[in-house]
Amino acid sequence: MSNQMYPKPNKDYKVLIRCNTYNQEKYIEDALKGFIRQKTNFSFCALVIDDCSTDGSQAIIKRYENDYPDIIKGIYLPVNMYRSPEKEKYVQPWIERTQYISYCEGDDYWIDDYKLQRQVDFLDAHPDYMMHFHNALVRHQNHDVPDHLISCFETGDFDTALLFEKWQLPLASVLFRKEILNSQVYQDLIKVYPGGFCFFIAASRVGKIYGLSECLSVYRKNDGGISNRFSAAYCMELNLGFAKASGDSEAQKVMERKAAITLTGRILPYFRNNPEAVEIVKVVDSFNKGIFYRAMWRYILSVPIRIIKKLNLNR
Repeated sequence: MSNQMYPKPNKDYKVLIRCNTYNQEKYIEDALKGFIRQKTNFSFCALVIDDCSTDGSQAIIKRYENDYPDIIKGIYLPVNMYRSPEKEKYVQPWIERTQYISYCEGDDYWIDDYKLQRQVDFLDAHPDYMMHFHNALVRHQNHDVPDHLISCFETGDFDTALLFEKWQLPLASVLFRKEILNSQVYQDLIKVYPGGFCFFIAASRVGKIYGLSECLSVYRKNDGGISNRFSAAYCMELNLGFAKASGDSEAQKVMERKAAITLTGRILPYFRNNPEAVEIVKVVDSFNKGIFYRAMWRYILSVPIRIIKKLNLNR
């Protein structure tokens, strides 16, 4: 393969922005604009890894790469390498020459021109913190749903359990020290699923994390998003698997409690042999059979309340 397809850095960068994209022609330009608008007093670059898109994504990336060669660096994979570790060998040379890593998927984008500067300033001033993240707006592209916060939280420190309590923290919000990639907890987590939440959990176990409640990015939900393909059972397996792999007992308690709440609404369908409910119960039982019994107890306690509500509605 040509060197042009797999460029290597010729200098050090304070921040490496990693942008993974596949068939996001409608959205990728917003992400690229967010990168080039960043106002900083340090060097940074955006490594845009196109996973063999079949739409017009590559043409857009190449145009920005030509117009902003100091910032936009494109890697154009000849085959789709989704979740393949083979992809990392093209990224590793860039990681070796940076201090901090930031992420932004190709269908998300930043809305603050000083996002990177604010995050770097914080981590530079607080060497015991491994990560800084911020809140984000959720924007539904294919449905008439108003923009809303992805999570409600107060600005301040986050431990592992609090991350699991809030859970949906957008990857485009993060800036972290590259050292967490070599931590044992990160290596254990990516065996569960090599997703963005691994960075958050690993950072919370290796050092401290600071969360900013202010929204500096937009998290898009669109029909082509990867998360839309996940079944409820698979999401449950990920949540419980991450909590177990984190090695944090409080995080496991949080996720088991949330799993019991989720499972409560599937108790009746389970006894009616609903395939989805049966699959979720199988997943939960593989981690802790006690979660099912907690859900059963919650369901039994809820029966009188639901009967009273139904009677009131029929009056």
